[in-house]
Amino acid sequence: MTWTLAQRQRVALEHQILQNEGFTQFGVYHHASDDTYSAGGTATTSSGRNYRLYCPIPAGYPTERPSLYITDPQPLLNYHGAAISGLGVSHAMHTLEPHAVGWVQICHWRSARWHAGIVLQKVFLKALLWFEAYEQHLATGRDLADFFRTMQEAA
Repeated sequence: MTWTLAQRQRVALEHQILQNEGFTQFGVYHHASDDTYSAGGTATTSSGRNYRLYCPIPAGYPTERPSLYITDPQPLLNYHGAAISGLGVSHAMHTLEPHAVGWVQICHWRSARWHAGIVLQKVFLKALLWFEAYEQHLATGRDLADFFRTMQEAA
């Protein structure tokens, strides 16, 4: 993959937006060995729990939606003690197909509604909301869908 100058400028801007908007726990990283980019960091919830996020930046970025994975804790368990990754795509838990190593993928944006005007700061904001809802799920057993309106409902 050869990144265009515009793409390289965009990922640099994404990092600056995260820092300037108070999302300093997240960053955008260049991996020189294979000339790829990723974003990530540690989200801390209102209860003080930490969750590690990993967002590989796809070659088609910014017009292609990036995936967002929870890498720690691994496995991520539901209210009943089962691995959430075993659910695969789940409306109830707002998850997409898990990574090959079992990381849960958060559903942060529908692919059909993704566009280049969406910044990673909004992706990480949705992840922070997802974690707060996840902790409510752990406390109550209710689905994450009970705490979110989907894009279709909100449109």
